Formats: sequence, C-alpha cells, structure tokens
Amino acid sequence: MAQPIKHNVVALDSWVKPPPFEIDHDLFLHNTTDPTEIASLVKDATIIIVSMVPVSRATIEAAPNLQLVACNGTGTDHVDKVAARQHGVAVCHVPAQNTESVSEHAFALFFALRRQILPMHTLTIDGGIWSKNNAIYQKMGAPPRTNGEETLVLVGYGAIGKAVERIGRALGMQVLIAERKGVIEVRPGRTFFEEALKRGTLFILVVPLDDTTRNMFGKKEFDAMQPTALVVNVGRGGVTNEQDLVDALKSGKLAGAATDVFEIEPATKENCRLLDSSVPNLLLSPHVAWYSSRTIEGTLAAIKSNIEGFANGKPQNIVVPSKNTA
Repeated sequence: MAQPIKHNVVALDSWVKPPPFEIDHDLFLHNTTDPTEIASLVKDATIIIVSMVPVSRATIEAAPNLQLVACNGTGTDHVDKVAARQHGVAVCHVPAQNTESVSEHAFALFFALRRQILPMHTLTIDGGIWSKNNAIYQKMGAPPRTNGEETLVLVGYGAIGKAVERIGRALGMQVLIAERKGVIEVRPGRTFFEEALKRGTLFILVVPLDDTTRNMFGKKEFDAMQPTALVVNVGRGGVTNEQDLVDALKSGKLAGAATDVFEIEPATKENCRLLDSSVPNLLLSPHVAWYSSRTIEGTLAAIKSNIEGFANGKPQNIVVPSKNTA
C-alpha cells in the first residue's frame, strides 16, 4: 500500500486564507500572482489552488509533481483541462456555493436596468433638473414593464439557473428555459432556443464557457430579440460577443444589458469594448456576483473537503480525473 506523501500546496490567488488542512503538507499562500512568476511558484507543487489565475499547459508542465488543480469556484475554463488530462493531473471545483449570491446579483442588475436606477440617481443628485421638469419620469423613456409582464428566458439550467427560475416565478414572471442552441429535439419543459429569443423580454445567462457556448450570443441573436429586451450575464464573459453587444445597444436593437463577467478579466479600456462610456443602457460590475458571506464560508469548507479527500484517496467534485482517480 502506497504511503501518504507530504503535499506542497500552492495557492496562487488566495482571496481568503483557506482553513487548515488535516493532511501532511506545506502551504504557500499568494494573494495575487503575476503571470511571469507562475512557473517558479509551482515548480515543487503537488496541489495548486486557484480562483482565476490561468493554469495553462506551460504551468502544468512546469510542475512535474503536480497531482491536483483545485479551483475555488464552479468555473474551470481558466484551466487547460486537455493538458491536465494528458499529464494525469486531476482538476476539481466547488459547485453551487455561490448560487444564492449570483442569482440575487442577476436580479439586482435587472431591476437597476429596467427601472433606470443609475440614470435617475444622476438626474436627482444634480439638484436642478427635477425642479425644471415636472414630467421627469419621461427621462426614463418608454414606461417599463412590471414583473408580471416580463418573460424571463433562462440560458443555463444548473444550480444557479434553477435559483434564478425560483426568484423569477416568485416575482410573477413567465419563465422559459431555453434548450441548447442548435438542437433538433426539445426536452420536456424547455423551449427551442430560437423561439425563446423571440418571446423573451429578459434574458439571464448562467451557462459555463466552453466550445459550445463561446459567442453564443452575437448579432444574429440580438437581432432576433424584441427591442425592449434586456440581457443580464452572470455566467461567463465569452458567452456574448462584446462588440456585437455594443453594436446592438448603440443601434437600439436591444433596450439594455448588464454583465458581471467579461471576455478578458480584469477588464480594462484596452482589452474590453464594454468599458466605453458612450455605450447606452449598459450596466457593469467587476465579477463580484459570487461575493457573499455564505459563498465564502461554503467555498472554504468545500476546498478543505476537496483537498483532504483527494489526499486521502477519496476525490470529490472532480472535473478531470487523474490516472489515480479515474
């Protein structure tokens, strides 16, 4: 029987300190990691913990003793899973710990968009516009829908999608669950993707990013929507084509959009077309939908359980199995 080894655990972007692991190990914490430093930091690692630092093929190959990449969240699109599989490195994640906070954030963005909260705040705090215009409400544009008039289209139906559905129904919205794009047969309880595009007044995107969802929403999809529709993305940035989204908003083909996620993160004016103040009816937040006390507590507990389970030969929440966990 193989003897347990002493693990070198390297956390590359530890936004909070993980709880003590009840395994034989050394822990090396880094609040942030410059991409140029990754290879030197992981060279002796057997376990890497990451939130959003990319784990590329080069990173995996720079760590000859690497056994596990433990992701601090649900998404694993920042990990080269093909390289991990080829090198026998397991990848695990933390599912469903951010369900409440992300679903609630999605509706916070929706309400701010539909009710024009930020523009109305700006008009009010000016101190003069309201007093000069008794019909200040007209600055909101067309009368906004109430919840009972909304048709919510869910794109993605995992734990977060189901939480969004519960909130939407509780608010009195009609809810459609979009079928996967391009499929011929529709599962019970779902709506053809193309039909959902035409019927929806609110689209909340909660799908992971992979080859089937990248640029899932572009010019064709935005053109098919009602011009009064809103799009809220709390899934992954690459799901929407950012330039096409900008064009749809500027042309008035889409009433508004909000996103907490970006194609390249951190988003800057140099790498993201959405960070342009001339784009109308666009609301942004910097990938903070996950952030809540419950998310942090649950994530830390899951990371501890994931790593201890792996070290003790009982892996869990595995996305890519290693040669020892398959």
